[in-house]
Formats: sequence, C-alpha cells, structure tokens
Amino acid sequence: MTLRAPRESWAAPRLPGLSLLLLVLLVPSTLEAARYRVVDAAGKPVAAARVSILARAGSVAADNKGELTLEAEPPVPFELGIFSPSGAWLGIVRVERLPSGQEPLDLVLPEARTAEVLVSASTTASLLAPPANPVSIVSRRELEERRPNRLTETIEVLPGVSKSDESTSAVPVIRGLARGRTLVMLDDGRVTAERRAGASASYLNPFALENVEVVRGPGSVAYGSDALGGVVHGKTPMPVPGVFTGRYQMVAGSGGTPETSGGLGVNIPAGPAAFTLNLYQRAQRDYESPLGTQDNSAVRDRGFSIRGLVPIGEARLWAGFQLDEVRDMGKPQADLPATRTFYPSEDSSRFTLGLDIPGVLGLSSLELRAFLGNYAVVTNRQRRPSATTTMRDALSDVDSDDYSLRLLGRSSLGAVGIRAGVDVNGRFDLEALNIVQNYNSAGDPTTRTVEVAIEDAHRTDWGAFVEGDIPIVPERLMLTAGLRGDYVTTGNTGGYFGDRSTSDSALSGFATLSYTVARDWTISGQYARGFRDPTLSDRYFRGVSGRGFVIGNPDLEAETSNQFDLSVRGRTGPFTIGLSGYVYRIQDLIERYRVGDNFLFRNRGEAEIAGVELEADYKVTDRFIVRFLGALSQGKILDDGTWAPDILPPNAQLIIDHEPFEKVFWRGRFLMMARDDRPGAAEVPIAGYGRLDLSAGYRLSPLFSASLAVRNVFDKVYADSADENNVVAPGRGFVLTLGGSF
Repeated sequence: MTLRAPRESWAAPRLPGLSLLLLVLLVPSTLEAARYRVVDAAGKPVAAARVSILARAGSVAADNKGELTLEAEPPVPFELGIFSPSGAWLGIVRVERLPSGQEPLDLVLPEARTAEVLVSASTTASLLAPPANPVSIVSRRELEERRPNRLTETIEVLPGVSKSDESTSAVPVIRGLARGRTLVMLDDGRVTAERRAGASASYLNPFALENVEVVRGPGSVAYGSDALGGVVHGKTPMPVPGVFTGRYQMVAGSGGTPETSGGLGVNIPAGPAAFTLNLYQRAQRDYESPLGTQDNSAVRDRGFSIRGLVPIGEARLWAGFQLDEVRDMGKPQADLPATRTFYPSEDSSRFTLGLDIPGVLGLSSLELRAFLGNYAVVTNRQRRPSATTTMRDALSDVDSDDYSLRLLGRSSLGAVGIRAGVDVNGRFDLEALNIVQNYNSAGDPTTRTVEVAIEDAHRTDWGAFVEGDIPIVPERLMLTAGLRGDYVTTGNTGGYFGDRSTSDSALSGFATLSYTVARDWTISGQYARGFRDPTLSDRYFRGVSGRGFVIGNPDLEAETSNQFDLSVRGRTGPFTIGLSGYVYRIQDLIERYRVGDNFLFRNRGEAEIAGVELEADYKVTDRFIVRFLGALSQGKILDDGTWAPDILPPNAQLIIDHEPFEKVFWRGRFLMMARDDRPGAAEVPIAGYGRLDLSAGYRLSPLFSASLAVRNVFDKVYADSADENNVVAPGRGFVLTLGGSF
C-alpha cells in the first residue's frame, strides 16, 4: 500500500484528475445486469428499500417499484440485508437462484415480528465498511425499550465502544481512538466540534433517530480524516409517501437519571411527496450518585427537524433542516466548588440534501449527499468566590460553519463490483473569542476583557476514492480493496497565532481477503492505511476548555496509521458468533498533555493499540435472545513505553432480550468492568465495578405502551471516567416512558 505522500509532492490541481480517473472506472458493464424486486410478506413492493449483500460495503436503493440492480452478485446461495428507506432493519433474504429472463426476482421479506429481532448482519443501510470491520445497527425498537438519553448511551452496549465520561457532553470512542479519531455523522453529514475531546452531538435527542449505525475499525478510504477508529452514524426518519402516521413519547426520571422529556413526530403525505416533522424537548436536573447529589450535572435542550421527500421519476430527492439548542450544560468535575465548568449554550443548525438515482447511465445506483450547517458553543470555566477571591467567568465563544458534498456511484465490471466517489468536506468562518468577566465581592460585574483567539480559520479536505470486490476463487475467496487520495488545506487569519496555513496530501487504502470456510462462516484478514489531519482547534485555538486552559500547536503533523484486522463470523443453528482482533499503530500521534494548569498538544513518535472483541448471540426463540459480549484491549506509546489514554479496561456484558408474551417485554444488561491500572496522560487508575440495568414494558396497542427502566440497579459506586478530574458516576435511576404511534 502506498504511504503518505510528502507535503510538497502533490498539489491541489492534481486531485480533479484523480476524481475523473475514478469516475472513468464507473464505465457501465457490457453485461446485462440481473434485476431484483423487494416485496413484503404480503407480496407488496417496498418502494425505495435499500439492499446490501451481507459482508459487503454499503447498499443499493430500489426504485419506486421496489426494483434494483446489484453490482456483481456472488455465486448462489448468498444473503441480502434489507432496510427501509430510513435505514430501519427489515430482515435477511437468502437468494438460492439468480433471476432469469426479463422478470425481476422477488426478494420476500420475513414477517415483521421476526424482523424486529436485533441481528448482527455485518452490513448497514448507508455506511461503507471494509469486510473485516464489525458492523452493528441499534434499531428504533431497541432505542424505545432501553431509553438512552444521549447518543453515547445508544451505542454503549457494543463491544469495543466506550464514552469519554458519564456527563451529558460525553464523546463516543471506538477502540480507544478518541479525540477526533472516531467519526460521528448525522444523516450523512459530519458532526464537527472544536472541543478537544472530539465531536459528540450532545445536543441530539435519541427520540429524533430512526436508528444508529456503527462501524468498528478503519474508515479512512470511504470517509477520510477522523475515521481511524470507526464511524457512528445517526439517522432520522425518512418521509413515507401515501400514509399519515405519528408517534409520541413522554419520559420522567429520578435518581441517577432525573430527566423529563417529551417528543412528537408526524409523517404527512402530500400527493406523491411527503414530509416529516419532529419536535422534542428535555430537562435534566443534577443527578444522584451513591455518595449524594452531583453538582453541575444538569442540562436543558430542545430541537426540531423537518424533512421532505419527493419522487422524480425513479429517483428520490429529499431535503431536511434540523435545529438543536442546549442551555446550561454542566460538566461534573472533582475541583468543584472552587472551579465550575459548564456550557451556557450549544447550538446546531443543519441542512441536508440527498438524491438517489437507481439504474442511471448504466450504473446500478448514483447517490448524492450534501450538508451545510452552523455550530456554536460557549464554554465557561468559572472561578467561584471564596474568602480570598471574587468570582470570575473565563469564557470561550466559538462559532463556525461546516459543509460536505459526496457523490457515490456503483457499477459492475464483469464479476467485479465497484464503488467510486468524490468527497469534499470542511469548516469555514471559524471564530473563537476569549472573554474574561470579573466581579466584585458583592457579585457585581466589574472589568471585562476580550481576546481574539481565532479571528478566521478554515479547513478543506478534497477526497476521491474507489473500492472493488474481486472474486479470486468463486464461492470461496474474495479480495476487497480500496484507495483514496486526499488534499487537505487549513488557514488561520489573525488571532493568537497570527496568519498561518498548511497543506497536506495523503493516500489511504485497505485490502481485505475474505475466505468462506463453510456455509455461513467467513474469515477476513485486513490491512488498512489511514491518516488524520489535526483539527483547527488542535492547531490554532487558545482558551478555556472543559478541563482547563488549552494552547494549540500550529506545527502539528498529520497522524498516519497502519491497521491490521482479523475477524471470524458465522452462524450455526441458534448461535451467531463474531470474533475480531486488531493491532493499530499510529505514527506522529497527536497527544494532549498537561503542564501545570495548561493542556498542550504535541506529536509523539508512535502508539500501538491492540485488542480482541467477542459477540455471541443465542436465539432461544424469535423473541428470546441471549447475548454475550467481551473486549480486551491495551494501548502503549512506543517511544517511552507509557500507556496510551482512552483505552477501556477488560470488560464483558451479558444481555437478555425477551418477550415472554405478545405485548410484554423485558431486557437485562449486566456489565462487568475490570480495574484500570494503566492510566494514560492526564488519567488516573480507577477501580473495577459491576452494573446491572433492567427494563420492562407493556404494549397495550400501537397507540400506547409503557416501560420502566432501572439503571445501576444495585447503586454501585464507580468513577465516571479515568480522567484525573473524574467524579462518581450516576447511581440508581428510574425512567418511566409512555409512548406510542398512530
């Protein structure tokens, strides 16, 4: 695999040439492609369903008649994963024969009751993932039963997935690759933040989501910088023409989860088109830990989204707007009450646009995704008054705009399936102000100073990529490989660091050999090469953060990675098993380290992160599933042998999902976390613990259901993170949810 190009060796004008080369690879095949049609159990076509070949990347959208063309089908028999237009899991269909003649072959969906079961199918509705990467889908049904209150909580049940802490601003972390190395997306648009912990989408209410797709492992080829660890993709409901539907939810919690929230969503048809509207609001008080009330852990937020869809011939065009506002989001920390850190405001507005065109120009599909948004956050590190000091507010006020444009095409060249595209994303008009407001002993404001930390900064990533599935030995051995070129520029005007600019180019790639050992059993070995460009904040920011005062480093080099993955997946009878191992080496690692009260950034020589993950499902019945999940991992800085930060200690989970009667369900999760005695920079050792979560509910009818969730049933005491400024995590909490659909 070609390594990262020198900075001066690749100028921007060459990238369009690469893009044209990739698009040339999409020349239509001269072979007549076979057609398929997705139908439900009653034989009715499912318009715009998405279909994916299991263990291959991404999916193809059907047309308005439910018909589609697959690129380079494998030899029969093979299995397809079927999704709704929103990305909701509908089930697996096994293909025993290929279509013959002009008539499409019907792909008949299983009964809805069977399809509701959470299935690890190694595929998603929209994400591209190399075959050795484990893939998971958190369905709406699971979201409704578990009632997570943040994006990080929706995915915490997956092995190898963690979060930076237990606060409302927690950041998702995949395989220990935190701080901008795990990509977060919402409706195909990047979620970006200038917080040093990384992007969290803490403003996002899970009520707004249809599902969450998670890929564990390198995604640099399909998604570029910041996808070394994997991808977390939240998807909101897609409008459905021809039907009027709605849903509602009311939530009340106490103890460790003192949340009150509500949400309402409707799907409204408008002739051949449709649109959805979602409204949601919530408030969380300071939570109760086993040791008492945890100050500075409250938050309030609200939001709405509107999305419209209109068919254009066989194509589908949709657009959406989402607005979210957060107020007074606390950041629990050990240095209270002397110092309080909180976020007075966090605002996000996002416009998204999508277009799916099946069967165009000889391609099986052509997809366009566009995004434009604004993100603003204010951080206040407040010195509280004491006998010797008066109150002082030290604020960081950050505002920026984000965008992305992505074009993806799929085709076949004989038995080879090809995916190629261009991907441009960036941030512009970034401004950061440092504001210090002093008060006198009576609490009245006195002096106020304003410093421009960043006057105007921008970052642009031009990318183009191609991937292919190449059968080496029919029915046995498959080679999947991909290559991506990126040209990244940044610029900073004025502010603390003055006028600065950077430009960098990189090649990313992966190659996977997948061997079918026996029916339903596959072994995949994979090598990937990726890169991560420092964020604008890493380079140019200076000001307060959630944990202290941050000083950027404009001379940081981009990180590069060599990543090795090995996975075994299969089914035998009622058992489904997935075992994954990985070794990742990150060169020029960007490390946050502490000097006194300041946090700085530097490049380290090399870090190595290695781990093993196990997923085992036992399907007792269609609605009685027992899952065991476990993960072992460790990370080291190879320069000096110190431990890397953000690495989870050994852990295991036992999950039971059972519906003993038609309208009654219950779910149990027992988490066992070992002691963490390998702290990284700015971390401390923390004790191990065990935690039990339970939930149960009753569905009277589609119009009304009720559920009760109890978290941390035994009120266990444990640290909310390994951060040296950690606090005790939430204790026992109760959440009552009333909801339904109409």
